[in-house]
Amino acid sequence: MRTSRLAALAALTALAALPVRSQELARGQALYETRCIACHDRSVHQRTARRASDFDGIRREVARWNATAGGEWRAEEIDAVAAYLNSRYYRFPCPPSVCPPAPRAHAPRAPGR
Repeated sequence: MRTSRLAALAALTALAALPVRSQELARGQALYETRCIACHDRSVHQRTARRASDFDGIRREVARWNATAGGEWRAEEIDAVAAYLNSRYYRFPCPPSVCPPAPRAHAPRAPGR
């Protein structure tokens, strides 16, 4: 238990060096791995009979399990975990207010410009 908390703390510490989208996904992953992974392995997200059929469904399930586990997470943390799970397993369209678009890669400059 202590090892997973230390790993989560290390992951949260490393967030400052990441772009905003990556920070939120890493934050969601750290929260999920700290609190949920003990009961939920990846198979729960890959089964064919999923409870969630869209992003709001993922958010509802995260909020439901948050309440079951004691309700420690705020709305922003629930969104971060939902965004992480969506990015990792589900790939549903995600509201831009929760999942900002990934930064665009810059086209390489032509020599001499």
